[in-house]
Amino acid sequence: MAMRPARSSQDSKSEILKAALELIRRSGAPSLTIDAVAVEASFSKGGVLYNFPTKDALITGMVEFLAGQFEAEVAAARARNLSSHCPTLAAMIDVTEGWLMENRDIARAILATKVDRPELSEPFRLVKERLKAAIEAETDYRARAWAIWASLEGLHFSEAHCVTIFTDDERAAVLEELRMRLKDFRN
Repeated sequence: MAMRPARSSQDSKSEILKAALELIRRSGAPSLTIDAVAVEASFSKGGVLYNFPTKDALITGMVEFLAGQFEAEVAAARARNLSSHCPTLAAMIDVTEGWLMENRDIARAILATKVDRPELSEPFRLVKERLKAAIEAETDYRARAWAIWASLEGLHFSEAHCVTIFTDDERAAVLEELRMRLKDFRN
């Protein structure tokens, strides 16, 4: 029998969180059980419980992981948007576009959980505070920046709450309009 190479605790947690997110993406929030995550991640149930002693701990870990992933993706996209009048906001438009297509089911699942656990908003709120500070440092046109950001938040909200009225093409047109408005910024 071949031995699996030892994994670090952080690697194990990351693998479990990715598996849990994929499970939700594929099968919805009701599918999230410790047993199902163990199967998806190819861990024993005990291995999952060692890293996340409760389902609440797993959900908290998922939210923290997603917030970190969002912030990392914005940082990477910011590096590609340095010629923009507001690189952080340009990056947020790019990342939001991807997240609205790839993570909408996850947003809906987290929203359902958040009703009983309002503290789950904290990791994303902290990321947004850092992004806000970066935008404030990049532009004097803050009201314009906040209007663009509010539009992005509205797109996220409508997707997470399953009340979007935009087709994928219409949403793409909105995002393109936001990019054009950002180009109108002058520093």
